[in-house]
Amino acid sequence: MDDKDQFGVSMEQQLAAYKAKIEAARAEAKDKGQDFFDRWSGDLEHLLEKYDKARYKLTLLRKGGGDALVELRHGVEHALADLKDAFSKAKDKF
Repeated sequence: MDDKDQFGVSMEQQLAAYKAKIEAARAEAKDKGQDFFDRWSGDLEHLLEKYDKARYKLTLLRKGGGDALVELRHGVEHALADLKDAFSKAKDKF
């Protein structure tokens, strides 16, 4: 497995963990009642958008190569950091 594949697997695992956290937060919000869920559903959707963006960048990385690889890798890392930051901020609200 080359460096690109190892990086992809690592990012895939991290994204899967954040997807599970987002779904757990969604379930927790629903358990707290419809009013609570309605109040925070926008934040949950924002997290899912960040997740989707990171997944898209990972897909680009896997398809890319050559000179674009370094730039794509930075894009994936930035998107994941953005997702982590957004999740931390949203989780503090819960």
